[in-house]
Amino acid sequence: MKKFLIYRMLVAFGVIIVLTFVFKYKIPLVEKISNNINDSKFKIRTALSIKHEPDKRVVVVDVDEESINKLGRWPWDRKVIAGLIGKLSRASVVGLDIVFSEASNPESDRVLTETISNNGNVVLGFFFRDNATQDIDEATLEKISEFSIFRVKMESNSTKVREFQFIEANIPEITDAGLASAFFSIEPDLDGLYRNYPLGYIYKGSLFPSMGFQILRFYLNKDIEVTLNGNGFKEFKLGDIKVSNRNYIRLNYYDNVEYVSAHKVLNGEIKEEYFKDKIVIIGITEVGVYDLRPTPIDPVTPGVSLHYTLVSNMLKSDYLTDKPLVDVIFIIILPILVFGVTFFRKISIRLMIYLLMIIIDLVFVNFMFIKQYIWLNESYHIFSILFTSIISELLLFFITDQKSLMIKKAFATYVSPEVVDIMLKDPEKLKLGGENREITVLFTDIRGFTTLSEKLKSEQVVYMLNQLNTPLTRIIIENGGMLDKYIGDAIMAIFNAPVDIEKHPDRACRAALEMYRKVEELSAKFQSEGLPPVKIGIGVNTGEATVGNIGSDIRFDYTAIGDSVNLASRLEGLNKYYKTHIIVSESTKSKTTEPFIFRKVDLVVVKGKTEPIAIYELMEDTETNRKIADLFSDAFSDYLKGEFSEAKNKFERIFREYEDGASEVYMKRCEELVKSGIDRTKWNGVYVAKDK
Repeated sequence: MKKFLIYRMLVAFGVIIVLTFVFKYKIPLVEKISNNINDSKFKIRTALSIKHEPDKRVVVVDVDEESINKLGRWPWDRKVIAGLIGKLSRASVVGLDIVFSEASNPESDRVLTETISNNGNVVLGFFFRDNATQDIDEATLEKISEFSIFRVKMESNSTKVREFQFIEANIPEITDAGLASAFFSIEPDLDGLYRNYPLGYIYKGSLFPSMGFQILRFYLNKDIEVTLNGNGFKEFKLGDIKVSNRNYIRLNYYDNVEYVSAHKVLNGEIKEEYFKDKIVIIGITEVGVYDLRPTPIDPVTPGVSLHYTLVSNMLKSDYLTDKPLVDVIFIIILPILVFGVTFFRKISIRLMIYLLMIIIDLVFVNFMFIKQYIWLNESYHIFSILFTSIISELLLFFITDQKSLMIKKAFATYVSPEVVDIMLKDPEKLKLGGENREITVLFTDIRGFTTLSEKLKSEQVVYMLNQLNTPLTRIIIENGGMLDKYIGDAIMAIFNAPVDIEKHPDRACRAALEMYRKVEELSAKFQSEGLPPVKIGIGVNTGEATVGNIGSDIRFDYTAIGDSVNLASRLEGLNKYYKTHIIVSESTKSKTTEPFIFRKVDLVVVKGKTEPIAIYELMEDTETNRKIADLFSDAFSDYLKGEFSEAKNKFERIFREYEDGASEVYMKRCEELVKSGIDRTKWNGVYVAKDK
């Protein structure tokens, strides 16, 4: 055990080391799996019907399918775009998620340029490229550079901020007319999904803000202040917006983005007043134009929505904040907790706790996401639980279970398999003594087998006993019972020991009926072989008993003792008197849940007891038996009232029609009671059994 303890500690420590390393260095394959797991937070939020609403000050005017159908295929004449921009003159800032990198007809370019200039609120966009696609003249570059970030403090000679060598910008006259310019290049993660929005990129030695932050810069009328170190942005400040130690903002996507069709703006259906003092971003959502990006919430998210989400996130301060230190703490703590769980002996309890740990972690992570906008990496939390628990459980199997198999082979010859199992699960239980628990006890006995065996050869007796005991034992075990012992031609079985089983009275009753049917089948087989037929009596009782290892220090056996066990034996013996097959106690009957057929046989004081108990015959569920039970109940009611003559006549009719043994017994008993002249006022219906 000490050696295994060290192994488990090494497993937990190893998982912590490996996962911390993988988490720090972002192994691509693991990151792809991790991202897919983490993205489920958006789906969970939606499934919980928790609405994440955007800032109403931000609007997308989109070139959608309706606009394309009404105004013609894209690209539109720049006079049309000028007309659209002109309708947005009352907006605070208009961001263009469109680039005009080539000249069109001079008149259209002139109208667009004048409109942009007159509006005075348009932030133009441009692309960064890894390869040259356009020659940028010095005047255009100088103009674009005017809108870079000037307040930059460097704490290192180099930085990890992404740097580009080439640019695709608007034509010079449009660039000159704009309020400002900004890039709208956004890079996907390793799996191609867009989750993060850049703060800025470097081009020609200047630091440029992304489109979303440039829009906010002019909307808030605040300048951007930046401190760069070797890792990138140490600090990014824009008015009250402050971001530290990150180069990208994790986007907190919205369920409902406010799109306004460009066509409705142009035809005046959406009034200009609607856009007063708002941030408007013009983009393309028509699928055929293909400005679509796969995101965690939708594989076909319009690219303009990324800028919209960033601007709204920053205005509402509901962007997602990573907490890598918290994730590392979880990566360390969770394997230690799993290590503690491995001390529980039962695998079912361990599995339940592992599952509970995952559920609690997911609840906590999603709570932090929904309420605090904190993005925790639950995939690594789950990995730490799964890897530690799986490896530890494999160790349990290959070390502990292998030893258990050796013990089982060594001791199975000397003690019952049930006791071996208990010893393997909990060696402390292998000592003298036991526990009190509710059990159902079943006794069987072959009627007249002692007399029958005197007429047979010994090998025939052994053959018959083996033919009977094998299937009867199998029935007991299949119904969840434990074979306690063979007592000559009798069998004692226990239900709900040594382990708990549900509905043990039902299981015992079901086993009793199956055993009765099997004996009937075997009796016919014996007769066909020239052997005598056999009958069986079964007694079943439910109650408290002492269950455990009983005997001496040298030799002991797992069994049950107590009044409830003795009563089951007495009930089995009463079958001979009442000419029945299965008798169960009131306690067993009252605790069954299945629709068995019980008929009340008597109120009897069994031998060795002073208080009467109600006993019932458990009968096969057949139409005939239902009729017998109903008729018998009616006759027995008269018997209990002391109306012996009426009861006798009814019992006699039942016996005559169905040859029912119990009815024959009562027919004779009623006759004796009539002859005895018993005082009905003193009659209580209790019968005192004189035999076992």
